[in-house]
Amino acid sequence: MRLIKVIKATSNIPHYGLKNGNHIQFGCHGIAGISILYQSTYAECLQAGSRLGNLLFPPLELEYFETPDHVGMRLYECVSLAPYTRYFMEWIMIHFRNIFQFLLGPDKQPAYIAFPYSRPDYSQYYEEMLACTLKFDVEHAEFVVDRKLAEQEMPLANTSISAQAESKFLTSIADKELDITREVRALLARHLDAVPSLEDVAELLQVSSRTLRRNLKKQGTSYVEIVEDLRRETAISKLLNSNQSITDIAISLDFYDTSSFSKAFKRWTGQSPRAFRAAISECSSTASLAHSLC
Repeated sequence: MRLIKVIKATSNIPHYGLKNGNHIQFGCHGIAGISILYQSTYAECLQAGSRLGNLLFPPLELEYFETPDHVGMRLYECVSLAPYTRYFMEWIMIHFRNIFQFLLGPDKQPAYIAFPYSRPDYSQYYEEMLACTLKFDVEHAEFVVDRKLAEQEMPLANTSISAQAESKFLTSIADKELDITREVRALLARHLDAVPSLEDVAELLQVSSRTLRRNLKKQGTSYVEIVEDLRRETAISKLLNSNQSITDIAISLDFYDTSSFSKAFKRWTGQSPRAFRAAISECSSTASLAHSLC
């Protein structure tokens, strides 16, 4: 985060995430990347990417999904990436696109790529570099592919190599302590619009609620604190990056009404959501004016 802050402050390249992500080699993922590369179909690549990607980059939860016509990867923030959400999403999505074309051919395109923030004023770079249908101001980032294309066998398919590579990768991290806090945040990130109870989360994690409380306490936190932290981080990210109304944000975070959301947000930040958004807008306008005068 510190490095990104320095780069953003000193660079005149607004689309730095796209530019940087476009130069990342697939080999940076090590043996996990090999497992993904040799799956039988692209749909299976996405499934493997979901399983292994959550271990490679814990701040994000990657979820594979299917519809009658499409398959895709949906991204949830377990830890808020704000104020650098755009950078990370640009980096990830162009990297996904490059892997997709490496595996299926440079003439193939995703069905669409969706971003969980407003269309940036430099979106021409998105159009130019991603060259596919784009969606903005959605609830979660998505990389989506035509299902028929995703289910075709790939030229590099080798289930033996992919299975061995995944097994070796999982063995290499097996001795690391399970981060139960991250597991809870990942589950909650998917269901913030209807926050499950501690008992429900414990059942999904296949532990007793007593064990879950004890393990969270060992890591210096509690279920209530995790819910509160995730709501706060998500609210700030939405106010920073999207055009969603305050009412819609309140609903998406499972608040009963706008008033209860505003009270909670003021407790978190010392400002109402409206005042926070106005201050951000004013800062952005001032920064844009200063940049134009440079």
